[in-house]
Amino acid sequence: MKILHAILSGGFYGSERYCIDLATAQALAGHDVIVLVTGGDTACAQQFRQLIAEASGGSVHTGPVRIVEIPPTVPAWLQRPVAAAMLMRIRPDIVHTHLNPAARRIGRTAQRLGFPHVLTLHLDYDPREHAAIDGLVALSAKQREQIQDFAGEIAVIWNWLPARVEAALNRVDPADVARLRHGWRADEATVVFGSVGRLMPEKGMDTLIRAFKVAFPTDRESVRLVIVGDGDDRGALEGLAGEDARIVLAGARSEIAPFYRAFDVFVSAARFEPFSLALIEAMAASCRLICTSIHGTVEFVTDRRVLWTEPDRHGSLALQLAAATARKRERFGYDMSPFRLDRAVAEVEALYCRVKAPSKR
Repeated sequence: MKILHAILSGGFYGSERYCIDLATAQALAGHDVIVLVTGGDTACAQQFRQLIAEASGGSVHTGPVRIVEIPPTVPAWLQRPVAAAMLMRIRPDIVHTHLNPAARRIGRTAQRLGFPHVLTLHLDYDPREHAAIDGLVALSAKQREQIQDFAGEIAVIWNWLPARVEAALNRVDPADVARLRHGWRADEATVVFGSVGRLMPEKGMDTLIRAFKVAFPTDRESVRLVIVGDGDDRGALEGLAGEDARIVLAGARSEIAPFYRAFDVFVSAARFEPFSLALIEAMAASCRLICTSIHGTVEFVTDRRVLWTEPDRHGSLALQLAAATARKRERFGYDMSPFRLDRAVAEVEALYCRVKAPSKR
């Protein structure tokens, strides 16, 4: 099957990682896979090139996935005709888009040309944006329940732990972990709370910082908070952190595995999260978890040892942060079998086949 994935992001976060991991796995399973991105020096394009080169042993040109780039000089309003020309040249069996800009400009163009279009719902379902799409990947059962008046095919397909992430976690050098913790002034007795994600309102990093300062109001507690990621809220979060040297905004990092190993407790304070890749990675790294009880998370995080709080309740979160210190630097093991990539690849392919069926065209 010839599959075209399309994502028009500038940054590289969870949705972008999902796209390239799925595309690579499909290519390794024997499909002809192309990924369409906005080219140039965007973080998304750079990371895609790097990951494909790694998968091929060093060359992006011989990797399992082909990258097609829309030149960065092409404005958004011209991306549709450019995409139309590319689609007619590539002639994919299926077009799989990620996030609304790609769905609008690439997916709708594909459908007008007769190519079936599938979208992964990295965000909430919006009938104005998504009702006419041929197929949807919902990331949780709760997200599926919210999809109304949709005539196409729908599949609930959980996210996965990428093999490269698992491998990176397994080869983390303890010396790198020690260097990270030393840089945070965290000794063997210090409990490090960590979080990973784009710095945007949905992730609730502001609630996390407020909760940390309530839970640990003085320097007498041996704790640290490290937030990995970047985004539009960075300035506001720096203002919330103030002069508290225990709070570290580490920025975006391409090598994240050592951070998970250096964290003792991973905190997801998200207000909205269909299915958090960072949570799966933290589980694979044996971090203890504190999570907000939002629909995507409560569906797949089922370990009874997890500490829960409601979103936007920094007082409740503060109590759970304080409670977590009682177990010091203890780590937990989790059942990772539900998060296999080969399972997700098979389920996505089954959705493609339903969308491509003659009765659906």
